Amino acid sequence: MMSMTAVLKDLSAFAFFGGIEPEALASVADLFEEGSYPAGTRVIEEGSRGNRLYIITAGQAEVRIRRDAPDDAGLENVLTTLGRGETFGEMELLDTQERSASVVAVEAATTLELTNRGLYEIFRRRPDIFRMIMMNLARDLSRRLRHADRQLASARLGQ
Repeated sequence: MMSMTAVLKDLSAFAFFGGIEPEALASVADLFEEGSYPAGTRVIEEGSRGNRLYIITAGQAEVRIRRDAPDDAGLENVLTTLGRGETFGEMELLDTQERSASVVAVEAATTLELTNRGLYEIFRRRPDIFRMIMMNLARDLSRRLRHADRQLASARLGQ
């Protein structure tokens, strides 16, 4: 089993924690919960509401959305597969809308989870860490939006 120092050093390499020293992470580590999801578990459901962000520490999960066509009822498209160090559910912390996709563990997955209350507590305790987390989230969402733009442009050009 890894020491807490080793765990925090490992986590500081994840994009979500970019620019945050392991010692600083230690000051807010108690705000994160650990999750464990067997393969096939639906971690979040499209259309539901939630209040937490997930950081995958081991395993893989697929992001899926329902198909719109009446003949495709119950079927889903896989948008992407996420692995170690990647996040999902971040939109739940930033707005109050329903979840835009489902996430399913495709192999046993472990996560670190941060609720909106935990995020607020980081803001209260360590505004410096809060700023870095928000910058890292903005960078990740921007990267994902650019990727979606490219996919949409490719799909339209292919028609």
